Amino acid sequence: MKKTIISALLVMTAAYANATPNVQGYYQSKELISYAVNKIQQNKAEYFLLDYALTLPASSEAQLASYNAALGYFQAHNSTVSEEAFSNIVNKVNASALHDQFVCRVDVNGTNLAYIASRGQACGANYDAEPRAISQKGTKVSFFRRWDFDPTSAHFDIQSYDINPQSGREVITQDYVLKYEGNWIGTSVRVIKDEVEMSSGLRETSYDVASYQYSGPRSGIISGGESLLFSDYPYYISEDESDLSLSDGVKAMTEANFLTVGFIDGPYDGRNLHTDSAHYEFQRDFVKAYQLESGDTAYFVSDPQRFAIGQSFTGPSDSWVWQDETDEASGGDWVAHAFNNSHNLVSLSPTYCMIEDIAEGRPVTEYHSKDGLWNPSIYSCGKPQSGTTAKVYTSFVNGNGDEVSFDSLRQSAKDMLSVRNQHPQGSEPLLTVDDVQQMLTSPRYQQIKKELSQRYQWSKPYDILK
Repeated sequence: MKKTIISALLVMTAAYANATPNVQGYYQSKELISYAVNKIQQNKAEYFLLDYALTLPASSEAQLASYNAALGYFQAHNSTVSEEAFSNIVNKVNASALHDQFVCRVDVNGTNLAYIASRGQACGANYDAEPRAISQKGTKVSFFRRWDFDPTSAHFDIQSYDINPQSGREVITQDYVLKYEGNWIGTSVRVIKDEVEMSSGLRETSYDVASYQYSGPRSGIISGGESLLFSDYPYYISEDESDLSLSDGVKAMTEANFLTVGFIDGPYDGRNLHTDSAHYEFQRDFVKAYQLESGDTAYFVSDPQRFAIGQSFTGPSDSWVWQDETDEASGGDWVAHAFNNSHNLVSLSPTYCMIEDIAEGRPVTEYHSKDGLWNPSIYSCGKPQSGTTAKVYTSFVNGNGDEVSFDSLRQSAKDMLSVRNQHPQGSEPLLTVDDVQQMLTSPRYQQIKKELSQRYQWSKPYDILK
């Protein structure tokens, strides 16, 4: 039971802040951008009445916030959202906001705070027990959500956004935290959107995305530790390779590496490294542009690299890259990795041959032998080995719990199979001990980790008054 509970909690903290916790590296970074922006837009509707309450004068006693006044304020600042669309959103996420409510509006050390209250309630800075609260300090707005579905600990969901009115630079953060066995655990995400001037005179949007997860110390057979996903440079996307950034600190996405540094307080069983102790696991993604048959450009990880080593950085280690073919096997691992990460599939990870089944409209079939899953060679799809049994699937499930039809995946499967050899797989040098130690000591890693991990040392890591 203990294993089930903590595993579920860790998955939940990742899911709320990361959108797609089963997706890795570059693919996760890509998803975080759209998820963060969409979540803030949802919050503007869900918290619209409290957002309006921030404009009210501070008071030591709860005051009535008018629904009609709040709606008018929302529409004035969100003119592209119709009243019908607005009502549909709020009905789904916070139906109680569709009428007049009493609110507390207080000022705390230069921060404006508002939360739902009851008639006659005395107002103060203690919003911890409230289901929702909102704060504003300067241009930064923060949203607080408390969840009490877990009998062992309240869960806290916090988002903030800060837009520089002069430069347009946006900083969006998302944090999901809870306390387990005396430690705050959770996931913290930061997305920075900015503009970079290009050599053509145009301006492109740049992104700086990072995600930090902390799971505390090891608990019995449940691994603990921490991980940080980031890119070695902020990056922009441009299909014109000759149009370059005028800033040395921003690179094209195809020139940046997407890195994950993980310290795992738990076991690892690989090809060379076998340990029951704390160790490091690293990821490095090289991204390339691929031309689809439709003429569109898509971006996939050309070399998804992995490295694992003991805490002392001595002794055996594992270093490899996902490839369709190696000297030892031709299992189609590159296609499977790209396809599964692109679609956030969680019910199972389709093999190359299953993806080919989807592309060709054949029954999507998984094979099992007495030793477990049997993965055919990419040259033997549809040719079951003697002694194996077939299991046919009719759909998959993604990380949102949605059933995904094979028809909806067919074109993507065709694309993956057609582009897989556009860039050489495994052409980049594999990660070495020196490489991963440089990741750990790099100023960028140190700075981002300090920034995103600091709230786990606070007595209230969900604080929106800081």
